[in-house]
Amino acid sequence: MKSTPAVSTLLAALLAAQLFLPTARADDTMPSADEARQLALRAYTEAAREGDAEARFKLGWLYEQGQWVAKDPVQAAHWYRLAADQGESVAQYNLALLLLNGSGVAKDPAQAAAWLRKAADLGLSSAQLKFSELLDRGEGVAADPAAAVAWVKRAADQGDAAGQNNLALRFLDGRGVAKDAAQGLQWLNRAAEGENATAQANLGQIHMDGLHGVAPDPVLAARWLGKAADKGNPVAQYRLALLHEKGLGLARDVKLARHWLETAAQAGETAAAAHLGLLFESDAFGAPDPTAAATWYARAAEGGDALARNNLGAMHREGRGVAKDFAQAKKWFLLAAEQSEPLAWVNLGLMAEQGQGGPKDEAEAQTWFQKAAEKGLPKAQGRLGWLLYKANRHPEALVWINRAAEGGDTSAQNNLGVMYEQGKGVKKDFTLAARWYRKAAEGGDKFAQNNLGVLLRDGIGVERNYGEAITWFKRSAAQGYLKAQLSLAQLYERMAAEKK
Repeated sequence: MKSTPAVSTLLAALLAAQLFLPTARADDTMPSADEARQLALRAYTEAAREGDAEARFKLGWLYEQGQWVAKDPVQAAHWYRLAADQGESVAQYNLALLLLNGSGVAKDPAQAAAWLRKAADLGLSSAQLKFSELLDRGEGVAADPAAAVAWVKRAADQGDAAGQNNLALRFLDGRGVAKDAAQGLQWLNRAAEGENATAQANLGQIHMDGLHGVAPDPVLAARWLGKAADKGNPVAQYRLALLHEKGLGLARDVKLARHWLETAAQAGETAAAAHLGLLFESDAFGAPDPTAAATWYARAAEGGDALARNNLGAMHREGRGVAKDFAQAKKWFLLAAEQSEPLAWVNLGLMAEQGQGGPKDEAEAQTWFQKAAEKGLPKAQGRLGWLLYKANRHPEALVWINRAAEGGDTSAQNNLGVMYEQGKGVKKDFTLAARWYRKAAEGGDKFAQNNLGVLLRDGIGVERNYGEAITWFKRSAAQGYLKAQLSLAQLYERMAAEKK
């Protein structure tokens, strides 16, 4: 803050305020806290009216914060402006923020930029960084990335850790300067050593993920993330939790992982809330808890996390942890789809294909599956292929079903087996049919388990094997596929007839 020559004015006001002290009592010679605050306010007001810049700044701050007085942004702007006109740099900065936000004054980015420039010229690093943001965006001033970097550099050179972190990221990303990982890491380390929590979190992420030419080092990652997490940085808390969960760089500790995830989620880190949903869906904390999972997904979904929105939609669609509600499911799937979440495209396709929340619409389903299939999702590729197969577009169907099958989608593997068994879109080949049925059956597909059982029972494409056929029929039937139960009965009937 710029010093002012009017110290005597402020001192005189403070002394004058003593005249308003209540009459001293034998047991109470000093004013109460409330009385002392009112005396201070009166003294600051007198000094401000007499022209003291520091007092004017103080009054502006009190009115902006609502301390000792009712919050009043108009009065705050008034006193800040008077102090700013006298060269008070912090007042200039605070007035600029009011002008940017339209608080107590009309919104005026150009005026804000002018005041920030004045404060920046006086060496106020916070103003230098804020002015650089306006130069980046071209808000209230012509966009000038090079000038933005220059102001950030001035703040960094003054030892401002936030400025050093800012400059580091610009060098690492090549924003306004030539990309230079070495310089970026140098500045980032300086900021982190200067106890800047954001820089510590950034440095921890670099060591965790092995970014910018740095080899992954979970021990260093844990060190920096731990420092930032202790300072309350939610991103660092989330990433530190992942290290605890996986036992990377420190001992595996699921309880600590949960602690840091919940701490980060409570602070608004949506990725942490979404991850908690995943862990509660699994057995990470003991028995799966779909209700808790849905609660955390909902928090992350409301915060805009696309994957959490998709997962919350899936829980509504299936009635897990929440009441089954196709309307809610579709709502969350659509929100996630707008954020280009491919899993949401798949789920919207499944709802349209199955007529959930509305009439069946295979054309709509195909549109959604196409979007996700082009992103490489095997489930979407398989469903798209099957719709094309049903529409007798066998060559196109084969392309997508084959991609899905190779990608590990068991439903597509079963369907590819069907195509080879029936000779539609491909040359009939029972051996290949059996091979794909087996892949899908081993992956748990109940339809493939029954289909493989039939080929084993009849000795088609494979050597006849009643014992193995019975095994696959039973596995399929155990998953609720009634046709497998019928297949099993027919096999037992055949075996009985053959023993006569």
